[in-house]
Amino acid sequence: MLRLGHRKNRDKRVSSHVALTARAFGAMGIYFDVADERLFKNIEDVVERWGGKFFVKHVGSWRKIVKEFDGLKVHLTMYGIPLPEKIGEIKKARKILVIVGSEKVPADVFKLADLNISIGNQPHSEVSALAVFLDRVLDGKVFSMEFENAKIRIVPSERGKRVAELGKEVE
Repeated sequence: MLRLGHRKNRDKRVSSHVALTARAFGAMGIYFDVADERLFKNIEDVVERWGGKFFVKHVGSWRKIVKEFDGLKVHLTMYGIPLPEKIGEIKKARKILVIVGSEKVPADVFKLADLNISIGNQPHSEVSALAVFLDRVLDGKVFSMEFENAKIRIVPSERGKRVAELGKEVE
C-alpha cells in the first residue's frame, strides 16, 4: 500500500483511516511519501494492541518504490477502468502495490501504474475505495482473518460492545 500526498495538518484522520483499513482488510503494510511520526506511532500502537504483522514506513521517493516494486501496481482512481473488468487479472498477481492519493495525484502515477482502477466513477473517499478493492480482491476474507499476537479482540455481538482482552472478556 502506498499513500501519496499526506498533508499533516489536513489529512491525518483520513490517512490514519487508510492505514487502518489496509491493515484490517489484509494488506501487509503501508508506505507514506511524507513523514509524520505521530501518525506512524498511532498506527503502530493499533498493530501492537490488535495484532498482526503490518509495517508503516516513510519513503523518500514514491517514484522509486513504484518503479522498483516487483509485482502489480494498482492505482485506485475514479478515472480508471472499473474494478469488475480487471478483477481476474488482479487476483492472479503474486504481489500488489495499491496506490491511493490524498491531494491531486501527479500525472506520473497514471503512467507508472500497471492498472488505474476505479471503484465507481463518482467522487468518494479513498478509504471506501480501498476497502471495496481489498474486499473484492480477497473474496471477503476480512470476516475470517485472525491477527496473531493480538492483545484485544472484538467478540461479535448483536447488541452491545464486547471485547476480549488477554484471554478474559470485558464489557
